[in-house]
Amino acid sequence: MKLERVITFVFFALIAYDIFRAQPKPQSQAQEQQQDNQSEQGQTNQDKDYQKERTFQEDIDLENAEYIESTLPINVEIFYCNRTGLHTQYLELERNIYLTFPKNKNLIVNPGEYPVPEMNSQLSKFVNYGQYGLMAAMFFHKQLFAMLSMPVPGIVEKIVEKKIFVLIGAIFLVQQLQNSLLTTGKMMVYVDSKLILDQAAPIQADKVFQLIKTELLQLQ
Repeated sequence: MKLERVITFVFFALIAYDIFRAQPKPQSQAQEQQQDNQSEQGQTNQDKDYQKERTFQEDIDLENAEYIESTLPINVEIFYCNRTGLHTQYLELERNIYLTFPKNKNLIVNPGEYPVPEMNSQLSKFVNYGQYGLMAAMFFHKQLFAMLSMPVPGIVEKIVEKKIFVLIGAIFLVQQLQNSLLTTGKMMVYVDSKLILDQAAPIQADKVFQLIKTELLQLQ
């Protein structure tokens, strides 16, 4: 009984969290990306300072390093799917950009999450709420059937007898479905708001870097 009370408490806590948590205001995809970039700006600047402290003589000769003659900020925005391990490619791209253009203090590299299709996002929420509905049915099945003036079917009783295993299986299945729905496996790159790459994995960081480098050199 104690275990059932704990699970019931967790169930209501999850529902309360979903109901009362702050919902983002409807915005366009571009605005959402801009907000994500601003929230991560502080961390990016810290990473940039760390890069400057590193030994630059690794893969590049700084005596021949190229730079951009510009007094305006130049933003390189790299959006990638965190669920497919593209963070490693992002770090390599960020490092190579700062190493290749060390004299340009106005160059900023911003990371972000590749946008998930709206339909996938809504389906993920629907699957999550379905999990809560199953939990409610497991613990309040008698009340639910009583409201419908129906006896509890035998198969439901058998399922309820093993509700712990059923719930564990449901949670595992929901996690798998949500991961499938929210995984894009893609990378998108903007240079000063100009889209230069929108590609699915596998991502070759060296080829992506050459695209970024070419675009940056055109801004001289």
